[in-house]
Amino acid sequence: MTSFLGTYTHTLDAKGRLSIPSKFRKATGEIFILTLGLDGCLFFYPRDEWQRVLSDLRSLSFTSGKSRFFKREIASRACEVSVDSHGRVVIPQELRELVGLEKDVLVIGAIERVEFWNPERYRKYKDEFGLSYEEVAETLWENPGDVIGNGEE
Repeated sequence: MTSFLGTYTHTLDAKGRLSIPSKFRKATGEIFILTLGLDGCLFFYPRDEWQRVLSDLRSLSFTSGKSRFFKREIASRACEVSVDSHGRVVIPQELRELVGLEKDVLVIGAIERVEFWNPERYRKYKDEFGLSYEEVAETLWENPGDVIGNGEE
């Protein structure tokens, strides 16, 4: 399983194409699923990871209004994109507009997916989050035995 790590700044061209870091392309192939993410970004998944997302989505109850709404939003905004011979993908205009992608784009590795952010929106998101990196870390593993690298999943 591939892990996406690091932050890169790339520029959208006039046709809405964005270069994907070569480390990300080489690890996963040339076909990805692009969809509306959370917190003001786009999610960019390799196909195998998208299958895991679909499995999680299928497990949500169809009788829940929130589940139906979320499934509709993520699925209706999703599209399959191919990396061209120059390592770029076309980001549809509707998705660019939804998250405010204009020229510069932060391409952020988020372990199982890649996120595309407007740099100003990302800075604002981090500023307004309200907790530091350390404060968040302290709350994620409430039990002393639950630590990163303990070999359990």
